[in-house]
Amino acid sequence: MSSITGSLVRRGTEAAIGTFQKKPDQPNGGLIALFAITALVFGLIFWSIEYTYAMVIATLAAVEDTNPDIYVRISNPDPTKPNDEEAELAVSTPPKPITNKLRTAMKHLRDRAGFWSRFRGMGMFLSYTAMNGFLFASVPVNENSLFYRFIVQSVVSIALANWQMAWVHIVITEPSPKRFWQRIPSYRDWIKIAPAAALENVLMSAAFFLPMALVQFLGWLDPVSDDAPPMVTLYRFMGVTVIPTVLSFLISMPARVIFIRVAASMLPEEDETIVPFDRSFGGKVSPAITGGSGKIGLLEAWTTFDWAARVRFAKVIGKTFAIQVALGVLAALVLGGQVILMFKTAKPNSDAPYQISWES
Repeated sequence: MSSITGSLVRRGTEAAIGTFQKKPDQPNGGLIALFAITALVFGLIFWSIEYTYAMVIATLAAVEDTNPDIYVRISNPDPTKPNDEEAELAVSTPPKPITNKLRTAMKHLRDRAGFWSRFRGMGMFLSYTAMNGFLFASVPVNENSLFYRFIVQSVVSIALANWQMAWVHIVITEPSPKRFWQRIPSYRDWIKIAPAAALENVLMSAAFFLPMALVQFLGWLDPVSDDAPPMVTLYRFMGVTVIPTVLSFLISMPARVIFIRVAASMLPEEDETIVPFDRSFGGKVSPAITGGSGKIGLLEAWTTFDWAARVRFAKVIGKTFAIQVALGVLAALVLGGQVILMFKTAKPNSDAPYQISWES
């Protein structure tokens, strides 16, 4: 989702700059700086929403037990002031899942892990992203060859499956004194998590690169002529950016849930989860200490994800998308207004009539 909005902002900025390049006017440098700062602020807000809700809260929703025997109380009353009425109500009324609402989930995280809990796992996430980008860039691949890019991206992501699993463990557990790199599992654990990582990353990469290969075959990646109808430009833009990204997102969601649940089944015994979580997955996970696999299988990871949990997970994703759409509309109005203002306040530029000047 964040890649969709990022592409829209980037294309809008390019369009604005391109229009100024065709006009013999010099826009105000202060307005250009304001436009750039505003775009950056909106980008950071989009990213914050994506990470907090679509990643952190969604991961918690993927592992939270719908009907736990023992649950974590959302509120944290003062133990020196017992409330018998509240205790009776808690016994008679089954608690709702913590991730049932975004507001409830955020309050629970703040109570248990502090104000910055919305960005928990950030160190591991940034390290994984940097390493993934470094390894991908280290392989000499022709950028026009989408097939080889798909293969390389899939292999790199699978190779870093342990890093992804460490991020899941950090997000779903109580705060730990360990550094994030100390949470990365061993090679033996990589062998166990690799199938789930392969399922997720291959499906996600295929869903993105195959439509891209199709639009490349159709010639939609070629430059559009200036006299092309606006709708042709719009269709090409959607075919190149929006459709592959949305398709990749939708197809990868079940695989993402499977990966999260398999990774959660391999959580070390000493780590306590921050939401109610059944480590045995209904008795389907046999501990490694007793000769079992110590993890849940791919199919079982999905079948044990009950319908109520699926609805809860989908609600988290849907609400996040709705928030981003609303923010996208606001961003379009604000940035569009600034572009119009730049047009109206642009001054004639006789020195460079067909080039934009970035000096005030």
